[in-house]
Amino acid sequence: MNKYLDINGLINRLLFSYSWVFVSRLIRFAIVGLSGVFVDMAGFYVLHNLLGWILTPSAILSTELAIINNFFWNDVWTFSDVSLQQPLFTQRLQRFWKFNLIGLLGLIYNILIVDVLFYKFGVNEYLAKVVAIILVTFWNFGVNFQVNWQIKKTFRF
Repeated sequence: MNKYLDINGLINRLLFSYSWVFVSRLIRFAIVGLSGVFVDMAGFYVLHNLLGWILTPSAILSTELAIINNFFWNDVWTFSDVSLQQPLFTQRLQRFWKFNLIGLLGLIYNILIVDVLFYKFGVNEYLAKVVAIILVTFWNFGVNFQVNWQIKKTFRF
């Protein structure tokens, strides 16, 4: 019985260790980001093709819809435990504006990475875009993890 408790304790420590929490959040963040791609593309299609909006406003609004989608799901799923520690509407609104700014900076980094890889190093444009998406995803996650959803409570074992 004592041996069982030690193994059970070890499993609990592994499941709730900082590194597992970090990896779990990163995976969720990536899944949410992927859902944002679909929201962006669907919104762009509706605005541009179905409603007849011109290209740039359609692209801007569809991107903002994806940002709103991503913020919501990251706030209620990826970082829900942290969000519950900051429950006030004003705190959520502050996180949203920071998330938007971080997303804008990520977009700029994405464009720079694609341009450098394609124009300077001759990398295929689609490969350059994939590399940029991966790098910017890690950057966005890291900055949001530090700025928007800081862990206030620590786990003690």
